[in-house]
Amino acid sequence: MKAKSLVKSFLIFIFSILLAASGRVYSNTPVQKQQETITISGRATDFDGNPIDSCRVSVYYTDFSTAYSAYTDNNGYYSIPEVSKGKYMAVYAMRPEEYPRQLEVPEKDMRLEFWAWNIIADKDLTINPRYHRLELYGTTVFKQNGGYPGIMIYTRPMSLGRMLSYGQKMWENKSEAEAAEIDISVEPDEIEFKVYADDVPVAVQSVQPVMEYVGGGRQMAYLIYVDLPETTPDKYYAFRIEAFNRAYGGEKGENVYFYEIPAYKSGPQ
Repeated sequence: MKAKSLVKSFLIFIFSILLAASGRVYSNTPVQKQQETITISGRATDFDGNPIDSCRVSVYYTDFSTAYSAYTDNNGYYSIPEVSKGKYMAVYAMRPEEYPRQLEVPEKDMRLEFWAWNIIADKDLTINPRYHRLELYGTTVFKQNGGYPGIMIYTRPMSLGRMLSYGQKMWENKSEAEAAEIDISVEPDEIEFKVYADDVPVAVQSVQPVMEYVGGGRQMAYLIYVDLPETTPDKYYAFRIEAFNRAYGGEKGENVYFYEIPAYKSGPQ
């Protein structure tokens, strides 16, 4: 009986040593740490492909406060590393002194902003801002379920030329401009849109003007109905919307919206 007890104790001792050794081996094995940040990078250019240096590129939270920011180099390139994964409201890009209310450049050199919306920061992103004198603001992309298999895009174009036509005293102060109900939208017979999904053109089926009321004033927004893209990515599309305003000598603008494909449950096959 005593011999059996000694054998049992010995086996427990050996098992404890083996267990401890295996624990040491496991703890010394390198563990792959999950990457918690991504990099947003790209190149800012005009619509002729010329680089824009000293362009500020900022990632915004929902209250328009800055989460991350960088400036482009002499060749228009920028990089924002160590961006925490998650969703952000927008990426903004512009050379600050070109904004009209800064009053730092002649009117001929003034520009409006580039925006990318609904930023899905789950992997490294490339965003290449292009901006001119037409700004596309408040863009939203959504799919109509149960109807024509297409995509809806809502956006509000804003014309710098139309803003400047009111005279500096009217537009240099934002609150006064809103109180005066300055309308800087683009008329339906002057606007033209092109839409791309992951840089592949998609057909525009219709463009409908929509009246939007901003700061007490009236603005013209648009609802653009486009075909579904021919390819389906794993998670989301990057929709790029280009616009051209035939008025005021021709104004260009574009923005990007990251549209996440809904992960609906499907029924039994």
